[in-house]
Amino acid sequence: MILFWDFDAEWGAERSRSGGGPKAWGPLEFRCTERLLKILDRFSVKVCFAVVGAVALPGNRPYHDPGLIREIAAQGHEVASHAMHHEWLPGVGRTDLRRVIRQSKEALETCIMQPVTTFAPTYNQPFDFWERGSISLSERREVPRDRVDLGFLCKILREEGFTFCRVAYKPIGERLGIRLGRSENFMPRVERIRGVVTLRVNAFGFRQDTTRLMDDAVAKNGYVVCFAHPHALEGNGPQSENYLIPFLEHVQGLVSSENLEVLLPREIAKEHYSRGF
Repeated sequence: MILFWDFDAEWGAERSRSGGGPKAWGPLEFRCTERLLKILDRFSVKVCFAVVGAVALPGNRPYHDPGLIREIAAQGHEVASHAMHHEWLPGVGRTDLRRVIRQSKEALETCIMQPVTTFAPTYNQPFDFWERGSISLSERREVPRDRVDLGFLCKILREEGFTFCRVAYKPIGERLGIRLGRSENFMPRVERIRGVVTLRVNAFGFRQDTTRLMDDAVAKNGYVVCFAHPHALEGNGPQSENYLIPFLEHVQGLVSSENLEVLLPREIAKEHYSRGF
């Protein structure tokens, strides 16, 4: 299992692409992360925080808190890049994409004094990836020219020193299957795209569907790639503490019985590069 926490701060709240425009949860990201670090320590679980690069710059909440990012790294969690200002990557443009990725990496590495080699795209996009049969009509409609697709994103990531990228593309066959009522759950496999090790996300939040998927992954020796947002810890939805605690108790039991391994993305990338994958 790999567990990502997407740390958006005010940058993500202001750039929300969901209905209703900008959101008010930006300040919660910091308080909830402090609470989350205590919970993760209690269960001895290491995760990957995908952090908007600008959060690591000097300044004050709700936009910045480099001290908190350093604390995340000091506790043994992986810090990944989540773009610089929570940009929507398909529309960034191919010329500016490298600048966004490089600035984020430099800001995070300067803050934590460790290499940052994992990238988690904001909004989990781009979805458009023709080589695997994934076509995003909405991305193509919104950005008819100079669009960043997944292949180009991974190419730039590799050139900038990244080794792992969380991805979320869905081939046409899977999309059709979902529309026909088939289960959306699948077991991703490790792939390399333009030299970058990737895994597709297949779980969101901590309700029982994620727990069932994890049990299925144990039975099939597969992966669960789950993500959530710190600010939602205090809510009532699938990312809340009410669901997280029973989920982590289940994880703890599977780890104790040696049926489950909780991994960091950098560990997966290192293993596969060492094997010449």
